[in-house]
Amino acid sequence: MSVTKPDVHLRLGSHAEKEYFEKMVKRFDGITVGANLLEATPGATASLLVKLCAGGNRLRYQIDPMTYAFGGYVDPGSGRPRDDLDWIKSDQKVKGQKGKVVRAIKSSYLKLSAALGTVFAAAIRRGLAVQPDDLSSGTTRTLVCESVLEYQRNRIKSVFLGDSEYKDFADEMPQPEVLWAPYFYIEPSRRGEWTELTWLLAAESVSKGSGQPVYAVLCAPRGYLLDPAFLSEAAARLPETGVSGVWLWFSQFDERDASEAELVNFKKLVSSLCSSMAVYNLHGGYFSMALCESGISGIAHGIGYGEQKDVVPVIGQSTPTVRYYLPALHARFGVPDIERTFTSMGVKTPADFFEKICGCVLCRGVIASSLSNFAEFGERHLSTPLSKRAAQTPAAAKRCRFHFLLSRLRERDWIRGKSKDQIVADLQTSAEDWEGASIRDLSGQATQIARWARVIQA
Repeated sequence: MSVTKPDVHLRLGSHAEKEYFEKMVKRFDGITVGANLLEATPGATASLLVKLCAGGNRLRYQIDPMTYAFGGYVDPGSGRPRDDLDWIKSDQKVKGQKGKVVRAIKSSYLKLSAALGTVFAAAIRRGLAVQPDDLSSGTTRTLVCESVLEYQRNRIKSVFLGDSEYKDFADEMPQPEVLWAPYFYIEPSRRGEWTELTWLLAAESVSKGSGQPVYAVLCAPRGYLLDPAFLSEAAARLPETGVSGVWLWFSQFDERDASEAELVNFKKLVSSLCSSMAVYNLHGGYFSMALCESGISGIAHGIGYGEQKDVVPVIGQSTPTVRYYLPALHARFGVPDIERTFTSMGVKTPADFFEKICGCVLCRGVIASSLSNFAEFGERHLSTPLSKRAAQTPAAAKRCRFHFLLSRLRERDWIRGKSKDQIVADLQTSAEDWEGASIRDLSGQATQIARWARVIQA
């Protein structure tokens, strides 16, 4: 099997991340933008993409059409299937009626449904998710595939054409690197129908791709990684569609806490598919990148998050603290937790830190001549005079994000030049070094990377 050089694509989550993309993304391999963000802020998103991808820059980009958002899902609380589209709704004030609030579809998804075509717009009008029956007709599937592909080809250009001041930029924007077939979450109560629809939509999109590469998205529950029948079907049917690549997305699958059986089956699926197409993990991390000898083409994630993602996000949580990415364990931890390992790990000076924790340019700049400066990655403050709890400062969060991006680049570049045996040996060494760390969470992570090593080696 040929060894791949895994790519890392960054996903733009919001325009608050613009600074990271402008400074760092050209060192990565591509940018992915969700269609919901494009519809929420068309001008700002199109302007950022043309800045990063047009002219001599030529950074590769892709648009995720987000069609799964209009399908059925499983309630994370009850575990029951739902088709009410509630997770793309929000509580909204009613204009002219003081104090009245209604729960309604978010405006970005309203706009997206209209742009993607009648099946999606009809789902919004009736307030019920797209069902397999809505796509049972070959004619309907053709129309859906054509509209979804057309959206990806021309949405950025149409934004500029719609603005007299910026219409001259319309012809500067290149086409997306690849087009994504429409896709839906394979909701377990109608598994057979959704699975068959995945293959049909992928094959139809290839036929309507006008020669452009088309990728499928295999969006399924994490539990299917332990289902041999599903994995065998995917390995057999995806190549038959003719797609050039596939993004694998097993909802809730997290490499960092996955069982050995899940990791083994994920690796087997990658190996089965890679001879026919490019294989990416849509929400992946170091373990996925390390499957280069198994044929993986790369991963995607956000700015310090997104290495795993649930199909239905948890609503109502406060903004999480951006934790420090520990390169040796390929995971994030609280700054105080890492500081408490210094004694057991023999970290007494900045030089020790640069050797055993991280020697990236940002860490060297922050820590400089004093190990105590490491606390700056975890600085906290009361964000308002009324705040009762301290929160991470914006400056500390920014340091952690830039440190993560630099670490990911170093990981990618290191893996690209190493054999499977070298990758395994490095993981084993890290596991042995950190197994004795005094903090339970960190030593437990050492056990996890030892499990990665076994799976990659096998």
